[in-house]
Amino acid sequence: MILSFTLIHGLLFALLFTDYLFLIMISFNPRVWGLQDYSKAIKQKVAPKTERERRLALVLSIPFFIIILGGPILSALMLETQLGGEISFVSAFIHLFVLVTLGTLGDLVILDWLIVSKITPQFVIVPGTEAEDYKDFSHHYRGHVGGAIVTLIYCVIIAFAVSIF
Repeated sequence: MILSFTLIHGLLFALLFTDYLFLIMISFNPRVWGLQDYSKAIKQKVAPKTERERRLALVLSIPFFIIILGGPILSALMLETQLGGEISFVSAFIHLFVLVTLGTLGDLVILDWLIVSKITPQFVIVPGTEAEDYKDFSHHYRGHVGGAIVTLIYCVIIAFAVSIF
């Protein structure tokens, strides 16, 4: 029961997480949503974000953070309810870690690797750069490895809170 619940919620979270980022990708200039995530080589070719671009990125990040923070918390609380009102730290942690990992894998594999690095459609290319500038996937991978540490800490904190309260 826990496994199927976790996989279903993990896939739904990955879909929501990835879809929101993809919607932002196709709707806004990549200077707004992608410049900070691109390689140093790309950043060196273009001017820094303008104040307007920074403000817009901040506004777009609000729903994103609601999704990445609220989604796992809500899912863990739903699992706790499914388990009769109690959940162990280990169960909560594994559930959260699988959920968040599936979401970040969607971002890494679908958005960063497939769309940005392999297909490289025009909507991901920052004006002043070329499609070839996006073929190096290594900085995406390194960013996600570093993010895994943050994910681990986040999952420990939320699992602890859910299992205690």
